[in-house]
Amino acid sequence: MKLLFMLFPFYTCIMLLIQLVPVRINLFFVRENKDDFLALRVNTFFSLLRFTVEVPLVRQETPYSLTMEAELKAGEDKLVRERKKSFSLFDIDWRKVRAHLRWLSRNRKILAGVTRFYLRAVTVEKFVCRLSCGTGDAALTGLAVGSCWACAGSMLALLQHWLRFAARPQFTVQPLYSRTGVDLHLDTVVSFRIGHFTMGGLMFLFMKIRGGTK
Repeated sequence: MKLLFMLFPFYTCIMLLIQLVPVRINLFFVRENKDDFLALRVNTFFSLLRFTVEVPLVRQETPYSLTMEAELKAGEDKLVRERKKSFSLFDIDWRKVRAHLRWLSRNRKILAGVTRFYLRAVTVEKFVCRLSCGTGDAALTGLAVGSCWACAGSMLALLQHWLRFAARPQFTVQPLYSRTGVDLHLDTVVSFRIGHFTMGGLMFLFMKIRGGTK
């Protein structure tokens, strides 16, 4: 017991230092023609701990059937692994869905408070978005590009109001005159500290116990 009390300040300092460790999350999404790739990369403990999460993409093949595809790539074009899983909307347990929705409705004020805290804590270190669109007609393509620029300006202004950007966001829109479709390249990096995640969880528990957001 005496040894435990002697080591308690040391463990406390270690835990406090761990709370200051930054966490960086890289969201990378590419859509070209009908090919989609979405990856979520997490980097923490000064690059000593890194892992990639495969995010499934949902495709609708029939009116009541969906297919989830998860891909993992190395480099730009080499496909390492592809996993597909199909399910029908009739297989969903709607009672569990309604239970989750009721839980979100009961705790919406608490979740809104925690969300505002995370929005203040998160820093966007990188935001690069390149959009290309084509309609098959030159005039309509130019009109679509102009509309995208207008929507992008409003969206970026809203993001800069809610989030902190360490670097200026980059957004470009290019016309596609050779074919019809939409190509999107999104590469963004957000960072926060482990202490922010811990504090958000403690805030949720505290407000849940008290039954409100005050």
